[in-house]
Amino acid sequence: MNENDAFPRALLLMGQAPEQVRQFHNQPEHWALLAEHLRAADLSARWMTDDLSVLNPRDLARFDVILNYSTALQPTAEQVAALLAAVEGGVGFVGLHAATATFTDHPDYLRMVGGRFQRHDPIKRFTIHFVDRDHPLTAGLEDYEHEDELYELTADLIDRQNVVPLSGVRILLGHPTYRTLFTRAIAWAARGGARSL
Repeated sequence: MNENDAFPRALLLMGQAPEQVRQFHNQPEHWALLAEHLRAADLSARWMTDDLSVLNPRDLARFDVILNYSTALQPTAEQVAALLAAVEGGVGFVGLHAATATFTDHPDYLRMVGGRFQRHDPIKRFTIHFVDRDHPLTAGLEDYEHEDELYELTADLIDRQNVVPLSGVRILLGHPTYRTLFTRAIAWAARGGARSL
């Protein structure tokens, strides 16, 4: 985190591939609710964009944590390299909802995220179970009922040591527990939490 700021600076990547006729994850309500969640986080700067040209070393150096909510986008190899270099250099990363279903032409990105989207059943109701109640992200939180697409990931890129999976959490419902996870994940990732496991 930038030592001159009391709070981290966050970049949130949005958007969905334009060739996908149904923009399931790119509706005005998604932008509005995620903006609301960003406002709830203790941040010194917030930037939401669907312009992948921000994935360059100069722009990424302005952030302490990068969140990815985009769907089915295909950045250039140079853009992915800049993102991976920023994360390797200490910038935190938080993958949201379809982060395993975007940048799919880039295995290095999928390895960083810890998996690749395979499929999901129709939207259904299920329980979010927290298996580690001592982790800074989940401490004090109770299991809760949720209705969403429950993603199944392929096992070929799963990294159990460096990725903290919080699968099955959907941004649309705006559940209070999700907001807590969202804001904690930003703070934790910005402080280098994933590197402290």
